[in-house]
Order: sequence, then structure tokens, then C-alpha cells
Amino acid sequence: MLTIHYHYHAHLSAFADSLDSKSTENEVTFVVERKKNTLTLISGNEARFHILTIQLDEDCSLKTGKFSINASWLKLCLENPVQGRNGESIYFHVNYDNKRLPRLSWQPESGTWRDGNAKPANETHLQLLTKIHSTGFEPLSTCWLQSIQRHTNSHPKLSLFRLNQQEEKLEIVADHTLHSYDFPYQNNPRIDLKLDANGLNTLSVLCQNTLSHSIHVYADDESAIFSDEVMTIGLALNFIDADIDAKPIHYEVETQFSLHVSGLCNELASHHKVDTLKLLNSTFLYVCPTGVLVSGASEDERCSKLFESKVLPSKQPLLYTLTSTEFKNAITQFKKLGSKEMYLQVLIAPDGSRVLGLYKHTESEFPYSTVGIELYSEGLEEMIVEIEYHNTIEPAQGDLFSRCAKS
Repeated sequence: MLTIHYHYHAHLSAFADSLDSKSTENEVTFVVERKKNTLTLISGNEARFHILTIQLDEDCSLKTGKFSINASWLKLCLENPVQGRNGESIYFHVNYDNKRLPRLSWQPESGTWRDGNAKPANETHLQLLTKIHSTGFEPLSTCWLQSIQRHTNSHPKLSLFRLNQQEEKLEIVADHTLHSYDFPYQNNPRIDLKLDANGLNTLSVLCQNTLSHSIHVYADDESAIFSDEVMTIGLALNFIDADIDAKPIHYEVETQFSLHVSGLCNELASHHKVDTLKLLNSTFLYVCPTGVLVSGASEDERCSKLFESKVLPSKQPLLYTLTSTEFKNAITQFKKLGSKEMYLQVLIAPDGSRVLGLYKHTESEFPYSTVGIELYSEGLEEMIVEIEYHNTIEPAQGDLFSRCAKS
């Protein structure tokens, strides 16, 4: 009996999805090492391959050896149990029948059998396994990789991703334009890494499925290999010169200010509790020389909080609007850095569009992240009226509001 336990289901599902009957290598190779009690499954070819290593039970019937099985047959056997996600292990009956190579049988239900006879091991797969054993990997923290996915998710047209460890920045190319971001934490990887969109997506999926604290990575200009020591995935990389040579957008700073991170998180959470504000999903930022008012408003409800800025904003009052959920998600991620204060800049691109850059400190060359933002000049007068109204009902705390309104 061969038992594949249910805790391998996430990796097994990815492995089953990789099996392509149209591939030139329409086989899965089994490498059994009874001294280590491991079974290694290999699929694909040099352009894209998957290697899955699982632990065998002591009483497993497989003998030490190497053989291959038809890939489409194995995919048929794996699809239903894996998709069921019912916490059950998968069982294959093993019969050598006095032969060197085994016969595997799977029983989906009473009276139904799926049998596959083993063939000599696929040499291409064995060469791939040898290559993996000699590859020099670098470990990357799984949590660190997951933390940068917000940047990549905000660029749906991403075509190139780079880790530049010397300058400690992330570089993303989308629409042939270069976007640079500050590394998220103090303890960052000390490697350079360049991936295309397919490579980055493969790495992201492995991060989602793994239980490991680290992913081992190898990449050069032509290929990449990722491994969590259970699943190993290799693929060819394809870059175009326009992406390699992409230039950044040159922004102008319209205004700058700072906000207290925990206070801002709490205020945005309060807005989210009001159903009308949650539905509108808009946050207003009123920036004046003495502070920043963060507000959410519907026709009948309004929630606002004034923050004192530790950096000098613009001399003239400005009103902006941005999407609440995007802003809240960005602040939540920033809060994980442990910084008490966040520094922000409204940046104007040559085409007139704006983004709000979130920085770890005033000396940061690149933002930690960016959020889309728009100037809302038509609402400025109404905002000033609201501030003046609150000054009349709360004069003891109205001095800062008053100075904002009079700016």
C-alpha cells in the first residue's frame, strides 16, 4: 500500500494541475528511497517542472527504485480526492507480482479500479533531479515574500519584478514603466532576484500553499527554481529589453505630512463601522499648514479626526479623496513595520495623475507603498465650513481646527 496523507493535499493539487497530457514528457517519475522513507514525484521538462517529495509510512509496499507512470492516468487518480478536500488520505495498492517494476491501483469506489503499470524511469526527469541536488539555493522568508505581494497585486500588468539588495529596493515594471519601493523591513534578503510575471506568480502560489517558514530560491537570466523542501518548481524565464531598460516616472511633490499610525488605523476602523460610509468607500484628506483632517462623509453622516503633522505640509489648504479600503489596507500593512509615525507625500506624475506615497521615514528615497489619490478642490469650501462649525461647538479643542480653517 502507498498512502499519501491529507496534509500534502495543497501541494498535491498543484502537482496534479501541472500534469499536461500534451507535454512531450507525459509521464510522472517516481524515485523511492526506503532508507530515507521518501517518495519523489517528478513531472514536466526543462521549461517547467514540478518535483514533490513526501514521507512514506514504514509499512509502505514500494521498494527502493525508479520508475515512471502515465501522467494523465495519475492525474485522473489524484483529481477527485484532492478536490474533495475532505481531510482523507489517498491510497494506492502496490503489486510487484515478482517483477522489477510495480503496478499501482486506485479504487475510487467499490467495484471501480484504476490501474497503471510502471515503466522504466524517464531519463529527462532523473537529470532534472540531479540538477536540483547541485543547485545553490538562497533562503527567503515566507512572511517577507508574502509582505511584498501587496506591491505586486497593485500592478496587474506587471511584467518584471526585481529585488535590488544593494540599494534595498523592490522594482516592478508594469506597462514598461519602472516603479520602485523601499524594502519592507530591517531584516531583508541579501540577494538579487529578477523574475517575469509567470515566475512571480509561481513563487506566490508556492508561498500560499507552503507550511514552511522559508522558500529556497535560485534564479539566473534564463530560469528560476523555487523550493520549500516539499515542492520544487522550475521554469524558464522570458524578459524583453523594453522591460529591462524601463524608466521610472518622475514625480513632483505637491504636499507632505505625517500621521500617527495607530490613531489613523483606529479612525479608519470607526468609519468602516458606519454602514453608509462603508458603502461609499471614500476617505477625504484635508491638508493644511497645521495638520491633517481625515474624514469619511455621506449625505447625512460624517466621521472626522484631526492629526497634527510632524512635518510641515503645504502653505495652502488642499483636499483629496481616495478609496477607503485601499488606504486602510495600506495602513494595516504599514503598521506591521512597528513605526509609530508614517510620512506621506502626494506625488504628481507628468500626466497630472496623483499617488499617495507612504514612507518609513523622511529620508526614505522610495515609498514603502503607494495608493491612488485625487485632488478634490470642489469640496474644499464645504470642508472648511464643517471645520468652522466644529470650532463653535468645541472651542477648547478647536484651536488647531481653527488655524486649519483660516489657512
